[in-house]
Amino acid sequence: MRRSILLLLVLIAAAIAGCGGGGGASSATTAPGALTSTGNINGQQRDFNASYVTSIQVSKATCPQAEEVIAMYHHCRLQNGGADGTCDTTLRGFKCTEGPRQSVPGVQYNGTVDCRNGDLEIRSTYTQNF
Repeated sequence: MRRSILLLLVLIAAAIAGCGGGGGASSATTAPGALTSTGNINGQQRDFNASYVTSIQVSKATCPQAEEVIAMYHHCRLQNGGADGTCDTTLRGFKCTEGPRQSVPGVQYNGTVDCRNGDLEIRSTYTQNF
């Protein structure tokens, strides 16, 4: 019984805190019954070294950790080929892989990136202008 109450309190605290500690531009919602949080990055979409980061989701990772890894990933990607670059470097223990890119030739593309470090997972979508 005590263990159930403690677990409930931890889950409530996590739901309230979300990504970034609740409130403001870094708040998040936690999906019911899942260990995944989606960060509210409104107003921060251009702060991660891509033209626009449109979403960040985490599983067993913290949102500040996710924001740091995603910013590092895009910095690395831009250093290795510019707007059309890729990043094969391990970042803070995370290995990142890109999904297929949906392109508007000569204008921009939409991409996805999945970064994993053991059980920790970070997923993000972004738009990169050429």
